[in-house]
Order: sequence, then structure tokens, then C-alpha cells
Amino acid sequence: MSLEELNTKYNIFITINRMKCRDKGKLRDLKFGIKDIILTKGVRTTAGSKILKDFIPNENAYVIDKILAEGGEIIGKTNTHEFALGATNTSSLIGPAKNPYDPERISGGSSGGSAVAVALGLVDVGIGTDTGGSVRIPASLCGVIGFKPTYGIIPTDGVIPFSWTFDTIGFLAKDISLIRRTIEALAENKIPFISYSKRRPTLGLFLFGDYETSKALEPVINKLSSYFDLVEVESELLIKYSRIVRKNIALAEASSYHMKYYDKYKELYSSDVRKLIEEGFKISATDYVNSLRIRKILLEEYFFIFKKIDALISPTTRIVAPKIKDVIGNELKYRDSLIANTEIFNTLGAPSISIPVTKLNDLPVGLMISGEPYKDGTVLDIAEEIMGIVGFIK
Repeated sequence: MSLEELNTKYNIFITINRMKCRDKGKLRDLKFGIKDIILTKGVRTTAGSKILKDFIPNENAYVIDKILAEGGEIIGKTNTHEFALGATNTSSLIGPAKNPYDPERISGGSSGGSAVAVALGLVDVGIGTDTGGSVRIPASLCGVIGFKPTYGIIPTDGVIPFSWTFDTIGFLAKDISLIRRTIEALAENKIPFISYSKRRPTLGLFLFGDYETSKALEPVINKLSSYFDLVEVESELLIKYSRIVRKNIALAEASSYHMKYYDKYKELYSSDVRKLIEEGFKISATDYVNSLRIRKILLEEYFFIFKKIDALISPTTRIVAPKIKDVIGNELKYRDSLIANTEIFNTLGAPSISIPVTKLNDLPVGLMISGEPYKDGTVLDIAEEIMGIVGFIK
């Protein structure tokens, strides 16, 4: 099927508009799909919203300038949950991005279009943003790799914000080497990507609760026990407080940004997105500041855990991709379930990657590997080693 035919079937691109500036550079033979929340000069950037359906920026985001300067080719702007404020990708200007394994199911989000474009081979690398799991969730549900670097390593200049404290440029691909190559071209600080050299790392088993994906991952964990030292990790502090801290900070910041649209365009927002913005308006300055303070305590706990391990491994999501018809109208319920494991690592600003390692009922299940802030190289190395052991799911 052609790109246009696949786009019609799976709702991948909001706008198809090829951009390429030069044939030389570190990214010269790579094709990119860009989440439509990232500014592109002269090409409409909708954020998946009716509010910005005709918005044409007069400048590029940092990552766009870098990709084009390094010879990369941009294929188009990919589908996103409205203003990146969702994990299902069902609330979008053009409708839901559809799962490549079953178009009746969600892609996950909010970077769903980028994940689907990678899964179907339309682009080599999908560029997304990850504020609570928005790269890793669709990666898990669509059977591709999704990497969220340490917060701040890739500049977010020119990205329509969800939360200034947590917004992170992320990458989707079928091969970790493509993610490394893209980061090498985009990152200003290369130190976090120094390779890891320990022969037999210790991995902490974290967030393996009583849900379907945990059980599906058991054979994978058993296999990994021959190659890694595995220990169980528990932290009631991280589990209990990460969600409320991230929620208070992220929604307060989101509502602050959307004040300029809300009064005039309130009815144009999708209902789930509008509810989140309204929830943000109710967060007090005291709760916001206290959440920033508690976040520092959570980081201390996280660093303490890493005195005995090299990385944490977890199910990326607690469920596989649900059907679109079940999600529509219930976006917030599914959002809470989908971000439950991923958002902890946004709260901490830590590097985290989802890799496809198994299936459940013929649907992909991702394993998430997370590390200490600024130890991105360790996370990528361990993920690459695990993929070499278990292989890439078909």
C-alpha cells in the first residue's frame, strides 16, 4: 500500500509535507515523522486541535532545524492526542491514530501517529514528546522502540508546551542504533550517552503488579535471569507520591498555558482535554510549590535505590491496546491506566525506554528499562543487550 493509502487506513499523518534541505549530514538517509505539536515553518502545526487547525508557524522548532541541517528528510506531521494531553490518541483533529496490529484498537499516545508511522515502515524515526509516557506508551502498544531521554538533554524550543517541567523530546524506531544516531545529531550534551561497560548488570524488577502484562512478561524475565542479576525493588514512596506530584505540576502548567485559549475556545476542546485543563485551574499555588519540593525527596529515594542496581525494568503499560470503541468517551479512565507505570520516570526526569519483547493475544507488550538521570547510555546499552537476547517481536 502507498503512503497515502496507509494514511487513510491508519490516520497517521495530520499533514503530509516533505521537507529536505541538504544531502549531507549525520541524518542524510533517514526519514522522519514529526509529532504535530512541534513547530514547522510554513507548514501547519495543529497540535491535533480544532483551535489550531489553521495555524502556520513562522519558525522551526530546534529539532526541526537540526534534522534538516543534518540532511534528514521530514515526511510529515503525525497524529497526536489534542495538545498532547492524553494517552489514547483518540481525541484528535483527524480522529484516532489506529494500531498497526489491529486498526480497531488504539495506537496509544499522545505520540501515536509517530509510533504507527515507524511500525508500518513509513519513516525510520518518529519524533514525539513524552510528558507522562507519550512516547513509551504508543511504542509498547504498537510494537516499536520508544526512548525518553533525561529531561532537558534535547532542547524543547518550538514545542507547544504541555508542562515545562516535564516535556521531553522522545524518539521512536525499530532499531536502537537509529535512536543513538539521531540523538548524536540533536543533543547538545553528549556526556549522558557514554557507553556502559559493566559485564553483568543488576536489574531491579519494579512495578510488576497483578495485571495482564506482568504475567505476559514472566517468560522474558525468566530468560533474562541467565544474563543479568535480578532483584526485586519496592518503593511505596515513589509509587504513592509520583503520580500526585506530576499531576499537580503538569496540570497546573498546562492550565497556565491554555488560559489564552480557554475562555474564547472552551467548546472546541475535546471533553477529556477540557476536563484536564479545568482540573489544572483548581490546583493551588501551595499544592504546586509543595509538589516541587516533594519531587526533590522522590529523587533522593530514586538515587538511593540505584546504589544497588544499574537499571529498573518494568512493564511499560499494564494493559495491551484496547479497542477504540471502548476508549471513546472513557479517555480519562484509560489514560490513568496507561500512564500508571511510565509517569514515575517523568516525575524524576529519568531516561526510560520501552522495547517490544513479547505479545499477549497477538498484541505487543513492551518492557521498560529506566535509569538514573544523565545515565542515558546505560539505559540504551542494557536495552540493546536485552533485545539481543529476546529478539524483536514479529
